[in-house]
Amino acid sequence: MRLNWAALALAAILHWLFGAVWFTLFSSPWQAGLRMAPDELQRYMTHWNFWPYLISFVCNLVIAYVIARVLGAHEEYGLFHGIGVGILIGLAAALAMVTEMVFEERAAGFMLISAGYPLIGCVLMGIVLGVWKPKAKVLVTA
Repeated sequence: MRLNWAALALAAILHWLFGAVWFTLFSSPWQAGLRMAPDELQRYMTHWNFWPYLISFVCNLVIAYVIARVLGAHEEYGLFHGIGVGILIGLAAALAMVTEMVFEERAAGFMLISAGYPLIGCVLMGIVLGVWKPKAKVLVTA
């Protein structure tokens, strides 16, 4: 099975950038759902740490790899197949998050924001990986 590494990297970057937009749009209700004291949240925001961003990007890369492997297993590529695989993998991630957050008694809005991010992000990655299929192997004959 061939992988398109450029598409994989682009999908991970797209998901990562989507997270910046998503959590900026929903910053107020999401921060309220964190249940952090205002002074603790302010301290966290003023002391920038690159590790969460790096770890997030690596996780996005791994998720993109999984989506690419699922797409490649069926050797079916295309917009709708990519969307379908993205929905399935995104739903698995989102539902796992909801399962945890419901026991933490998080607010419904916080759960929707938090779980919506991987669901939509996986669909975006599925689109990139579904449309930009890997090149076929070139057979060299002697």
